Amino acid sequence: MVSWRDTASEAAQGDLDGLLDTALTMAEQRLSERGEFYPFALVVNRSGGTEIVAAGTGSAQHAQELNVRAVVGMRAEIRAAALVVDVRLPESGGDGIDVHLEHAEGTALSVLEPYRVEHGEVIAGGLEAFSAQRRIWQ
Repeated sequence: MVSWRDTASEAAQGDLDGLLDTALTMAEQRLSERGEFYPFALVVNRSGGTEIVAAGTGSAQHAQELNVRAVVGMRAEIRAAALVVDVRLPESGGDGIDVHLEHAEGTALSVLEPYRVEHGEVIAGGLEAFSAQRRIWQ
């Protein structure tokens, strides 16, 4: 089976790995502090720096849509992006952190981390990665 790493440059792999690590760390920190988190996005700018995008207000779904629009509007200035949302897992009834990752080179994938919060501590399950439809660089 061909992995996304087989077709992505080392630079793209580094960008996406860094975004995933930062996204999960931020989401887990917010879960630990508040028991939930609001949708947010992260981008890697052209110089390699990571920036937070939190364009949303109102409902979580509306915030997610606004974050997508904001990141799409930044395409010319960024090389990678992560859209991060807290999701309910229908199979288990549990919760998960869904991270949609895209790179300007063409890679698009979704990574899901099931979790539960016990006494303010996030207990994370194993990561599952899937190829995804491009939403930012269509």
